[in-house]
Order: sequence, then C-alpha cells, then structure tokens
Amino acid sequence: MNNFKRNKMKKYIVIFFILFLIIFPFYKVDKDLKPLIMAYCDSEARIIAARTINETVRTEFANKITYDDVMNVKIDNDGNIVMIQANTVELNRIGSEIALSVQQKIEDIESAEAKIPLGALLKNDLLAYYGPKITFKMQPMGSVTTTYRSEFQEAGINQTRHIVYLDITSNIIVIVPLSRNYVSMTSSIPIAESIIVGKVPDTYADFKEEKK
Repeated sequence: MNNFKRNKMKKYIVIFFILFLIIFPFYKVDKDLKPLIMAYCDSEARIIAARTINETVRTEFANKITYDDVMNVKIDNDGNIVMIQANTVELNRIGSEIALSVQQKIEDIESAEAKIPLGALLKNDLLAYYGPKITFKMQPMGSVTTTYRSEFQEAGINQTRHIVYLDITSNIIVIVPLSRNYVSMTSSIPIAESIIVGKVPDTYADFKEEKK
C-alpha cells in the first residue's frame, strides 16, 4: 500500500513537472514580452492613424476649403480690418465630415501588422534590430474628434499670416490576441490661411469647443 501511494505521488509530481514546463514558458512570454509587443503595436497604430488622417484630408478635402469659407473678415470704411469672425456653421460641418471620414477609414482596416525583429524579443540590446522579423496581427478600432485653433505669424512688413488648424485626435484601441491597449494621437492639419495686411484686429476667432 505504501509503495502504491509512493508511486502515485511520483506520478503526480511528474505530471506537475510536465505541466510546469509547458505553462511556465507561456507565462514568461506573456509577462516579459507583452509590453514589448504592445509598444511595437502602439507605434504602428500611431503611424496608421497619422497616415489615415493625412491621406483623408489630402485626397478628400484638399483645395475644397478656402479661408473665406471658414472666416468672415469685417472691414471698416477706411479699409481696415476690425474683426475676424469664425464661420462656426461651416467649421462644424467640415470638422464632422473629416472626423466621420477618418473614422470610417480606420474601421475599414480589417487588420494591420506589426513586425518585430527576433533580436528585440530576446531582450538583448546588441541584437535588438537584428534577426528575422516576427509578424503580429492587430485590429485598430476607435473614435475620432476634431478641434480648431487659430494662429497668427509674422509674414513681412505690416503683414500677418493667419492660419486655421484642424487638430484631429484619433483614440484607437489596439487589439492583439489576449490583450488590448488604448492609443491617442493628434495630428494638426492647416486647412486655411490668409495674409492680413495692416494691424491685426483685437477681435478674432478663438476655437475651443470640441467637435465630433
């Protein structure tokens, strides 16, 4: 009976040891390499977001937005600019269209890839950029919001350049097997500009309200 118990105990120990050898490497990989994998995927997600934003604005909205569309310049009887006022209705429309278009393009991305050199997975600084690249699939998802801001720059003697920027923020969820992370990335796109000759008026547009 004692021999039977000892044999049974040995059997359990062997089974436990085998399970440990199987499970521990996966635990180690998950614990040590997941942050590295997510960092690479986050970086790739930012590149995807920036590329999507720039391509959307360039292909769908370039040369379609003029300064006069989004800003109303008021001049007094002497020809001096006394006020620059934002056309909020048009700005809201443009912001909504761009946000929806960018978000749709991000959602249309079925899957993306992050390629990580094998040396980086070995966590060796000397080998970090060497070796074959291992591909990890990820699925970007998220939302897009837009805000506007106004900037004045000196453009010469008695001249000021007025630039209207659209700040597009992509809030992306990066999903990889058994993990996910949230990435927020903002791109500033100039959508309209004009040269103001003379003194810049004290009253001008200031964009603070967030548009979706």
